[in-house]
Amino acid sequence: MPPLAPSTVQRSTAEPKPAIVLAMIWAIIVAVLALPAIKTGVFDTLSTDDAMRLVEVRDLLSGQGWFDLTQYRLDPPGIAMHWSRIVDAPLAILIFLLRPLLGQHHAEALTLVLWPSLLMGAALWLAATIASQASAPADKPRAQLAAILLAALSIPALIHFRAGAIDHHNLQIVLLLGFVLHITDLEHRTAKAAMAGFLAALSLSVGLEMLPAIAMASAAVVGLLVWKGAEVLRPACAFGAGLAGSSLLLALLLLPMNSLVSPVCDAFGGPILLLAAGGGIALLAIAGVSRLRECLWVRLTASALAGALLLGAFFRSYPSCVASPYAQVDPLLVSFWLGRVIETMPVTELAQMQPQKLLGYYAFPLLTLGLCGAAMIGCTPQTRFRWIVSTITLAALFGESLWELRGAAAANIVAAPLCVAGLIRLRTNVVAGWRLVRVALLVSPATLGGMGFAVWPALAAGTGGQKIAMPDPAASCQTISSAAPLAGLPAGRVMAPIDSGPAILAATEHSVFAAPYHRNNDGNLVMLHTMTETPQAARDMVRARQVDYILTCNGSIDQEDLVRIAPEGLAARLGRGEAPDYLEPVQAASKPGWTVWRVRR
Repeated sequence: MPPLAPSTVQRSTAEPKPAIVLAMIWAIIVAVLALPAIKTGVFDTLSTDDAMRLVEVRDLLSGQGWFDLTQYRLDPPGIAMHWSRIVDAPLAILIFLLRPLLGQHHAEALTLVLWPSLLMGAALWLAATIASQASAPADKPRAQLAAILLAALSIPALIHFRAGAIDHHNLQIVLLLGFVLHITDLEHRTAKAAMAGFLAALSLSVGLEMLPAIAMASAAVVGLLVWKGAEVLRPACAFGAGLAGSSLLLALLLLPMNSLVSPVCDAFGGPILLLAAGGGIALLAIAGVSRLRECLWVRLTASALAGALLLGAFFRSYPSCVASPYAQVDPLLVSFWLGRVIETMPVTELAQMQPQKLLGYYAFPLLTLGLCGAAMIGCTPQTRFRWIVSTITLAALFGESLWELRGAAAANIVAAPLCVAGLIRLRTNVVAGWRLVRVALLVSPATLGGMGFAVWPALAAGTGGQKIAMPDPAASCQTISSAAPLAGLPAGRVMAPIDSGPAILAATEHSVFAAPYHRNNDGNLVMLHTMTETPQAARDMVRARQVDYILTCNGSIDQEDLVRIAPEGLAARLGRGEAPDYLEPVQAASKPGWTVWRVRR
């Protein structure tokens, strides 16, 4: 019998299995991200958007119409929200299935933990699959492990996968990773091309944050068709059909028939439907021209004409959508509220206020862009489109993160598998074998972010002492538990700080005027004007809006700014305990730092 001396086999059996490592890292991340929920309760980990999403899901389960996205308790008689039922549906299904077993409260609590945890697992698996797809068979296990670790250390993205994160950002990150996985293999697999079109449409139906990346990747597909013609006709048609068909089907699923062409610029609606479905149809038209006449210049002319017609139709039909999505926000609210929202800050403001965080947000995707560029230059013709579309997609995400900090989360986690593939493409001894995993750890967002904090004294020298205000959610009256005492009062209309609105809606049956949403111009302005007016002038506003309760929170940024704007206004007077005669304190619902005032009739 021959001796058993396959040393290579012995080494391979000792290597960690990517699936096992993925499961272990997923469990560790879920446990770590759940620690705040264990300490304070999962409901108190909800951000303002998470709390509002929970309210929206509850309304759906209580019988509110599928097409009716009005939040009737926000600035009564209500505000039409710009969110998507694509996120509401799975959350509502989970709560509905768990409710008979656990009851409403515990079904919601488990859903708040389960949903982001499942999406985190999907994100890790997709990152590993993208990295292995771009690697040689011998490199696949190491590439998968390195990508899993890098994705797990993408600190800017992890906030969207913590327990309680039920807003749309985590789902959009997962959909974008799936889109990258399929579109990078579009040239070789028609089924993946169609799936890429579907995932692009699905992502846009959830929200528009990934629009720049999807648009740039779609433009790369058009460029591929123009360059190669008949050689890529089938996958290009599959992508165009998938994008157009899915957009139209999702529009029928999510939008009432009478609003299919409405000028909704901040959500899935007429403008996005025109761009997505029209873009897919335009791609099919270019493919049809290419089939009739195989000529590069004909394809180039057809694509230029189709693009001009599509953009012309968009600008003519929806000229207002060319402006910023926040253009409708009143300038007073921009300075009072929107300008201090961290996720909307550009890189210039972050550099002034917290330069120690620049490396953590921007260094890793920038490094990955360099690796992708080098790989794109030296790759084979068979893999060139993969590197081109990957680089373009990541560049769009990075550019978006420079404009708004919120783009950094997707940029970092999408960069994770691309960085691994780029390192492997270098073909140097530095990343040979298991050194790849060590190098990946060295360049991870967590490591680079730690370096930023290590050199903080030097970076902080030119900040002039500016800081980003990071109040404690409990002290600033944003948590569910802080608003819970209000539930014992008869339902009424509550005038409260902007960031307290969603918590009050989630914890009580009250209505509120102010909440942190750009569509809520009227309610936010009413709160701002009322609380900065003199008590005598504020009385008329309170009666005109039929306000039942007024809340003051001394730990909120709103209260500090209201006092600064109007030192003798209603908010400042109430903060000092100087209540006018038409207000009386409600001791049963008040606590230190949070005072509830009832309006006397």
